[in-house]
Amino acid sequence: MNSEYSKKLNELVLTKGVCLKKGEKVCINTSPSCYEWAKAMAKRAYELGASYVMININDTDLDAFRSLVQSQEEVSFVPEFYKHCAEERARDGYVNIRLDSNEDRIGQTQGDSDKLTKLNMAFRKAGKVASDKYMSNALSWCVSCVPGTKWAKQLLGEDATEDDLAKVLGKILRFDTPDYLKAWDDFDTEAKNRRDKLNSMKIKTLHYQSSVTDFYISLSPKAHFEGGSSVSKDNKVFFPNLPTEELFTTPDMYSANGYIKTTRPVNVLGSPTEGITFTFKDGKVIDVKADKGLDMIKKYLEIDEGASRIGEVALVDIKAPISQTGLIFGSILIDENASCHIALGAGYPETVSDSEKATNDEELNKMGINTSLMHTDFMVGSPDLKITATTFDGQEVVIMENGSFII
Repeated sequence: MNSEYSKKLNELVLTKGVCLKKGEKVCINTSPSCYEWAKAMAKRAYELGASYVMININDTDLDAFRSLVQSQEEVSFVPEFYKHCAEERARDGYVNIRLDSNEDRIGQTQGDSDKLTKLNMAFRKAGKVASDKYMSNALSWCVSCVPGTKWAKQLLGEDATEDDLAKVLGKILRFDTPDYLKAWDDFDTEAKNRRDKLNSMKIKTLHYQSSVTDFYISLSPKAHFEGGSSVSKDNKVFFPNLPTEELFTTPDMYSANGYIKTTRPVNVLGSPTEGITFTFKDGKVIDVKADKGLDMIKKYLEIDEGASRIGEVALVDIKAPISQTGLIFGSILIDENASCHIALGAGYPETVSDSEKATNDEELNKMGINTSLMHTDFMVGSPDLKITATTFDGQEVVIMENGSFII
């Protein structure tokens, strides 16, 4: 484990990412190979005054093996304590951290896709009371990344080491600046300035155009863009994603029309996909094609009603630091911040005014907010992407040209 990277990451995630306060409880979610990173972060959380830190290990390889040896019914089993744990985390205000790495996904067991879908859905349902808290920013949360040897070799070549990847990730996380914590504050100021420009326009519709895309989606009058840091219900300023480059909002889940094609690979339910073209009518995917992973995409779309509708649109400049590396990281956290993207599945209520008044999923749906159990980002940015905004007063304004902001 790269000690310098670990120390800087711990400080960034705990003080900026979740804005940890003395006496708070922490849940760190990670994979087996990242345990030492999580343990180091847990120790630093205790030094900063956390009252309790739990480390939750998600072993996707073991899940895949389970899917091969168990029946459909057996694989859907979730112990009651898992649900009770989610309820306790929601009730007691645990801040939530996920340390992501591609390390354990490289060369893992190929499971039964149908059974893995059932397994994932069962655990999502059991943990929904907690995930709803984080999706609505009732509690602070942060997803960040740690390097690994296998990931380094996959990304940078056979001679690459974990330290080599730590340098690449560290630059993306601004660790190479004299005061990286202040650098994130400065970035946040810039992101908020552009966010405010977008919100002042009062955008009604976004039109995406490229050689492979012709797509429209609408926003409600109460929708607004967010980016950089967020604010929790108790007025805590935190960063949900580190790194982050996006400005995002929740569109009307019933409004998407046209077709849009993904421009970067993405894992869907643990399986690789590429070159997906989604065709929408009245908000719902009515046709899908893919260069790779079509069967898994079709299974994803059938998980629930919201899985075939959009919950997020995010704008990312193609000149952003992650995009400029020219690398496909294989981590959705990083790759989504290299490209404009859409998400099929749950939306973020925080980006729709008055959403806090909704008391259940049905009321959120009436506001056009997707409440699917799923949320998967699909990158759609490209060097020839043009996005035109139509405002509620009828003006047309090009906000992105050739993949870059022009506002």
